[in-house]
Amino acid sequence: MPDVLLVGDWHLASVTAAGLLRLGHTVHVRPDALDAAADEAFDAFARGERCAGEPGVAQCLTAARGAGALRPVLDEEGMAEILRRAVLSLVAHDTATAADGTLTDPRPPAALRELLAHPDRGGPVVALSQLRAGTCDTALRDTGLPAESADLVHLPENLRLGRALGDFLRPARTVVGCNAPEPPRAVRDLLDLIAPVNELSMTLAEAELVKHGTNAYLALCITLANDLGTIAASLGADPVTVLDGLRADDRVADTAPLRPGEAYAGATLHRDVRALMEQGRPIGRDGLFRAIARSNAVHALAPLARLDRELEGVGGRTVCLLGLTYKPGVSTLRDSPALRLGRELTAQGASVTAYDPIAEPADLGEIHRVTTLAEAVAAAHCTVLMVEHPAFTEPALFEGVRPRRPLLMRLTGTERRSRVPTPPGWRSVDPWSD
Repeated sequence: MPDVLLVGDWHLASVTAAGLLRLGHTVHVRPDALDAAADEAFDAFARGERCAGEPGVAQCLTAARGAGALRPVLDEEGMAEILRRAVLSLVAHDTATAADGTLTDPRPPAALRELLAHPDRGGPVVALSQLRAGTCDTALRDTGLPAESADLVHLPENLRLGRALGDFLRPARTVVGCNAPEPPRAVRDLLDLIAPVNELSMTLAEAELVKHGTNAYLALCITLANDLGTIAASLGADPVTVLDGLRADDRVADTAPLRPGEAYAGATLHRDVRALMEQGRPIGRDGLFRAIARSNAVHALAPLARLDRELEGVGGRTVCLLGLTYKPGVSTLRDSPALRLGRELTAQGASVTAYDPIAEPADLGEIHRVTTLAEAVAAAHCTVLMVEHPAFTEPALFEGVRPRRPLLMRLTGTERRSRVPTPPGWRSVDPWSD
């Protein structure tokens, strides 16, 4: 089995490792984690504790470690040894950001420079991490390699939480950034194994911008749907009907996220909108991206205003958050809209309880997380549906649950498009359209 070095931690690195293992590689992991020593980080990684609950990943990593196909790289001596025989070295950090999307993580560019300059490196370096446009060209320049070098390839990740392993193994689109006319043989061999339906070759900077542009487009669609839906509701029109009419036009992509509902979340969209805002500012082309971020921030505050109105003030009230993650079926709390709303509520004097059967353990501060829905809603003046986890779609979940006030606020969109039924005797409200 060919050896590869994987530098990274958390979701992207976990999925990449599992995918490479499925393709028959031996994966040597240098965790480079922010919050743990290398040996502890690798143990957590190999147990599947860093994959955000991604289906199929933890089992693959655990089995591979037992079979000797997933191995740690914990010191410089081990790094040099594996670099001498690795066919590829991959950088797969999930790039950390501030709340507004500003990059705060120095690890990906530092790892690129270290690997490119390492005297024992044999194979090419592949960047999978989310990178600010210009990062790869700067790494080549800083390490003294020519601008047209084939030593660095950028394959920007295009993984969706909850289905990431399938996306890695069967990509619908793969962007291949390389300043050389052709990527190195080892990269070509990997691409041949995954056989993407649509492979696009371009320069390093072009590949970085494709990633920025893809996520900015998704953010723009979400913002358009939310603002148009809010205007529709203000005129007494049904937002879903309006957006369905828009989507029926054959010039509009059928898969575009044009559905009124919650504000966009997740570090990825915030990061890439912010990156294009900053890249565009010196040339006067930041206005669109600034407007997207501003509109999304305004929309994110709408539930707080609606709660204040429904409860005649949130101070002294109890609000239950049903779901904490930012997407159904995953465990990560990174950039969680529920946590942001919960902190806003507690800052205004509300008590906040939360129920989420799959969210990862975390210190939630003043938000009181409990283990049963009945306990979470017992004192609640309003229950806020934040995420449509599969478990929440079962009517039996609400049987016997007795809230102080049977009010369900849906932040996931209109009831007729929801998979979560309104319990008998409860009143359902949609802050985006009611």
